Amino acid sequence: MQDQGVTDPTAVDDSMPQKAQIQPKLGIFDGFESYRSPSEGDLARVMNAGLVVADANVLLDLYRYTEQGRQLLLSVMAKLGNQLWIPNQVLVEFWRHRLETVSAPKASAASAIKELQDIKGKATGVLRNWAGRFALPEDELKRIFEDLNSGFEAATKAVDDLVVKHAGPADRDTAADPVVAALEKALAARVGAPLSPERYKEVALEGQRRVTQKIPPGYMDAGKGDNAVGDFLVWSQILDEARLRKCDVLLVTGDVKEDWWRRDNRQASGPRQELIDEMSCEAGTRLYMLTPRQFTALGASVFAIDAAETGLDDIDRVDRSREEVTEEVAETLQGLWNPSAVEALLEKLVSGGYEDRAAVIRWAADNEGFVSHETIRELCHYSPEAKLNGLVRPISRFTMELQAAGLLPDHVAPLLQAVYDPNYSYVKASGFRLHASAEPLVQALAEAEGDDPE
Repeated sequence: MQDQGVTDPTAVDDSMPQKAQIQPKLGIFDGFESYRSPSEGDLARVMNAGLVVADANVLLDLYRYTEQGRQLLLSVMAKLGNQLWIPNQVLVEFWRHRLETVSAPKASAASAIKELQDIKGKATGVLRNWAGRFALPEDELKRIFEDLNSGFEAATKAVDDLVVKHAGPADRDTAADPVVAALEKALAARVGAPLSPERYKEVALEGQRRVTQKIPPGYMDAGKGDNAVGDFLVWSQILDEARLRKCDVLLVTGDVKEDWWRRDNRQASGPRQELIDEMSCEAGTRLYMLTPRQFTALGASVFAIDAAETGLDDIDRVDRSREEVTEEVAETLQGLWNPSAVEALLEKLVSGGYEDRAAVIRWAADNEGFVSHETIRELCHYSPEAKLNGLVRPISRFTMELQAAGLLPDHVAPLLQAVYDPNYSYVKASGFRLHASAEPLVQALAEAEGDDPE
């Protein structure tokens, strides 16, 4: 038993204030690393001493570039030496999509020529109808048709000639494909090993879980079925290599979707914070990301490569075209109207004999999205007592055609929505409102065409 006069040195005196635990002092970027813009020095350091990873789209873009752009990117890749590394899954996707990419220019040209032929047929019909109404002499009509045919034949030949001139140097025979030959040299001993069957199954299951829960990267590929986990397989292999090398990572990718990039005003401005955090947690290193154009321009500067502006412009052209497609896909997924769909709908209305409906849409776009009952009657030459029930029928029909073609989602909002105002009438629409997502798109088309919606 302890003597009452002796104090137990291990006892805690509750009456004494406890010393507060010292909290770490943080800076404005701690926990917000994705907002720090990397300096050229940061990126140059990774190029010289880190891990530089090229995604499959970077390799496939070599088929989409002109000779100048292709050689410029290959020159930068060659200077990276052992810093360049390609996940095995990237090669899986490269070989899976190679023939499709090789064939794309010819397939695209064939599609363009078919569309030109369709337009020519519609133009011929429009001219015949017009000539019939005005009793145009046959020789005059023949001259117009000759001019029309001549113009379309010239356009078709130009498309064919340009495909031959600018198509990438590719062949189904890999032994005759200079892109394959260049990559074989550039990537020798720089490709990661495939995952074991057990590890692959584990990673694929985790990838499926992340796609379902919209955890980056890869959830934007949810509609690709079994291939939806491709991005996560690439990411998992990058993490494994970063852990092994214990160095910072620069990922070069043309995939500008939101499950990889933090986007400000639709612009890709850096890796997602979740990816930065995961790289830091799993490998203790930092993640950087660049588009092919950014990477090539910086690499040319770091390694003192003479980069012709035309080569960089060529790479930028491919980057921008991919960005535009990505924005349209995002708008489609949200059920909004996109530029291609709006333009196609207006063309269908005009070629189908519904110029008045196209005029109504343009009027609404130029007047804060609303067109009144009276204005519709004037534009469509309706009588004062006519109802507007049939106004949207051709618009709805062509909208369904665009949905069937995949240009619009099934749940897209109606382009024109009836507006009812009790101060105007309890039974008749006071006018129609153009969907907000379409309004600026119609305005942009009018500006590009030099049209005046009024």
